[in-house]
Amino acid sequence: MKYPLLIPQENSGWLKYSLSFLFAFCLAMYTVSTVAANGGVYITLLKLQPVAKKMDNYQIQTYKAQVNIKYQLTDYLQQALLNGVTLKANLEFYYHQPNNWFWEKKKSLADLNFQLRYHALSRHYLLSRNDTNEYWNFGNLPATLRKMGEIRNYYLPRLEPRAIDDANYITAIASFEPSRLDLPLRIQALMSNEYSLVSQEAKWPLP
Repeated sequence: MKYPLLIPQENSGWLKYSLSFLFAFCLAMYTVSTVAANGGVYITLLKLQPVAKKMDNYQIQTYKAQVNIKYQLTDYLQQALLNGVTLKANLEFYYHQPNNWFWEKKKSLADLNFQLRYHALSRHYLLSRNDTNEYWNFGNLPATLRKMGEIRNYYLPRLEPRAIDDANYITAIASFEPSRLDLPLRIQALMSNEYSLVSQEAKWPLP
């Protein structure tokens, strides 16, 4: 004689909740792993050091930046690089000036650029930096990305004098993308991070 399987009514809600939670957890883990597999750009360090200059009566109006950036290329960007496409990395600094009326002035402060190419004959990665006209070549991609992600003693433009109680701050955003995208890929880039990678904003309050 077979008996039907009975589930107490008071436990059915708990079971549905548990299954929903498990599904949501699995979905979140899948999303995280997919994003990691698709690459990304991450600013892991932003530090500004004050520079006192005689021309400013030794008041702090100049800062030099120390930045660490982690680059993880998507499959598309890796293949594009190996197929002769030049990639560019940008590091942009912005100066923010909040005020008491909930408005904030934001202006571009500096823009640091790198270009990355792959030389198929020598099997080397060629890296150049725009502001110093420096060039490097590496035998492997990880070493190239590490060099591109280490910014040391980068002098930002001189700031105007400001009040001591101002809550001004500087932010940095890094991006990585092909130096040129054909029209179909430009449209696709608006809907996918496979072609153009952008970091979250890193912030440094000014003392």
